[in-house]
Amino acid sequence: MKSTNPRLQKGFGQVSNEVMRDPELSLKDKGLYAYLCTFAGSQTNELIVSVYRMADECGTSPSSIKRSIDTLVSMGIIDRLFMGKGNTRKTIILK
Repeated sequence: MKSTNPRLQKGFGQVSNEVMRDPELSLKDKGLYAYLCTFAGSQTNELIVSVYRMADECGTSPSSIKRSIDTLVSMGIIDRLFMGKGNTRKTIILK
């Protein structure tokens, strides 16, 4: 059955209230978290998307994305796994 809600017709992601309401996270960090949640598989919470694609689609610099990733990793919200030289890292949504 096709959704009548236009926001849901091209896919969506679910975000954690705990993360979105955390006062220690900046709006930029929360925005990147929400962006990552739209890519994550519903069963595995895993995704593979490059820092450069994130920066391009979010309208910011790769260094800004990397800072937000570092914050999200240090707070235990996401994890990033090295997939081998020349490969994009796998991201796992933990919260």
